[in-house]
Amino acid sequence: MKFLKVKLSWLFLLIPIGVLVFVIIPEAQIKYTTFNNKQIAFQQDVDRLDSLKRLAAPKKKDLYVIKKLETILPIHERVYQQELFLYYKTGGMLFVLVFMRVGMIGFSYISRKKKSSSKNKKIDFTFGNPEMDIIGQQIPWGALEESGSNFASEVLKKTINGYKITSSSFTKVFVWSFLLIGLNYMVISFVEFYQIHDVPLTLMKGGKIFFTSGGIFLLIGLILVFMFSPKVYVNTQKRKVIVDGEILTFKQIYALQVLEKFIEGNSSGSYLSYELNIITHNGDRYNLLNHGDKDYMLSDMIKLSSLFKVPVWNRGVV
Repeated sequence: MKFLKVKLSWLFLLIPIGVLVFVIIPEAQIKYTTFNNKQIAFQQDVDRLDSLKRLAAPKKKDLYVIKKLETILPIHERVYQQELFLYYKTGGMLFVLVFMRVGMIGFSYISRKKKSSSKNKKIDFTFGNPEMDIIGQQIPWGALEESGSNFASEVLKKTINGYKITSSSFTKVFVWSFLLIGLNYMVISFVEFYQIHDVPLTLMKGGKIFFTSGGIFLLIGLILVFMFSPKVYVNTQKRKVIVDGEILTFKQIYALQVLEKFIEGNSSGSYLSYELNIITHNGDRYNLLNHGDKDYMLSDMIKLSSLFKVPVWNRGVV
């Protein structure tokens, strides 16, 4: 008898699926029905007002209804438009959140499949001994970067001229989700202002709309885009590395240093993160990689060590 193997972690998906099926979808249907009924009633009142105005000799009762409808219809129209824009904002936000969640789950799954693939070859790698080297005895082993992550937030990618170290696909999904949520709210808020309000848009009003809608999320997203832009370029043709705003030649690189650090967490908990640093002939250190996936770190470390033709000094990572 064969038993179906199911990872218990996948059972957590039952929670969002249950909330979606039994809470969100029914509530959305109720909201849509109510909104649609209001829209139908509003259009009926518009048609009624138009027909009453066409009367050649309206009665006193008709004039009263005309006056009443002319008073309440603009109010109902504004309320209807505000509700419509609110649905646009909420729908856009939900779409981005679904995109973020699906993207993160998808890239996590692809990452695990790559690491567990049978095509991966086990490479025997021998670390250098820093205790047998004058520079190795003098370099510090404290972390260069205070921050870290518990996943592969950075990756080594091939380019036309060589390689670059940039944010991973998982990180990009997170960053762009922030930016898109802010952009969605901000753009719809400005469109809403132009369609509903008759007053001109001043600098103060524009600033208020920006910062009370999605402007803050948009700014955070833009800052994160710049923060996670490529930070290291390796030009294999010119045999140069651009790191920390400086240009190093391959000849200046003496060794690589890989180290482990403990990141004190809060709500997400504490975790281990890793650094891969360049060591120059002068004993200076420059950070190449800084993330929490040891398998990806060691894989990129081997590639860079082979590219620079330098040893790797390790203390407790493997």
